Amino acid sequence: MTDESTDPRIPRIPVYLLDPRPVVIIGTLAWTLALLTYMLMDDVDMRSIILSAVGVGVGAVGTIVYALQRRAVLRGSAGAQQGLDYDLE
Repeated sequence: MTDESTDPRIPRIPVYLLDPRPVVIIGTLAWTLALLTYMLMDDVDMRSIILSAVGVGVGAVGTIVYALQRRAVLRGSAGAQQGLDYDLE
């Protein structure tokens, strides 16, 4: 049985596809724009504003968790999440 990491027929995933930062940034910006749009509208359901604010909050929390895990990987912590050192190879 061949090892997938050494099999020459399987190409490596490009680094730009492994980076989660663009997805997180675009998603958080989309929720922020939705929140600002709903806040500027006259007749809007309060649930839409709350949903957009929660979306911004989830994006912010996700960014903080990613940053802390990335710092732990770079520091070499034993309990750090694996796979966040893709651009250091």
